[in-house]
Amino acid sequence: MNPEAKKELRQFIVRKRDEVAPALRQEWDNIIFDRLIDSEYYKRAEMIFTFVSFKSEVDTHRIIKRALEDKKIVCIPKIKSKEKGIELYRINGMDELKPGYFGILEPVESCPAVEAAAFDLILMPGVAFDRKGGRLGYGRGYYDRFLSKLDSESDKIALAYHFQLLDSVPVDIWDVLVDGIITEEEFISIKKL
Repeated sequence: MNPEAKKELRQFIVRKRDEVAPALRQEWDNIIFDRLIDSEYYKRAEMIFTFVSFKSEVDTHRIIKRALEDKKIVCIPKIKSKEKGIELYRINGMDELKPGYFGILEPVESCPAVEAAAFDLILMPGVAFDRKGGRLGYGRGYYDRFLSKLDSESDKIALAYHFQLLDSVPVDIWDVLVDGIITEEEFISIKKL
């Protein structure tokens, strides 16, 4: 798929996501939350790396709060610059997040930095996914570059709404595949536990 077609697909899916009524989105978010919290991926995870949801993405704020309540180590990305990419910080509460790159909540500077580690669970953002683990990101490559440095044993789970699941998404050789996808309709396990 050429870059222009990828861009159009991204815009189409994000627009569709933006059009979901807030009450319906909350209903779907609750189902996705329950599916994740009840999963073996979450139960066995001691160290979690998660994105902080922004705009119409599946809500991760509640997931972050729950993980902190469950005494899990929660690490959040901060984008330093296009060149430096993602750096990770451990947070102990939502009050340690403030708007950063693109207005997305990021850890404040006083949070302890975390070296790339073997996370038990990585919650992945994205625009679209397929059942083979393909992921279409936002086109900046931050996650693929960062994840290529991590232990490949980490469980990478995408959180998405059912319409973000496509028959096939364009995947480049450097793209990192996800191990599972949770939507409000199903939990697709690509890599068996």
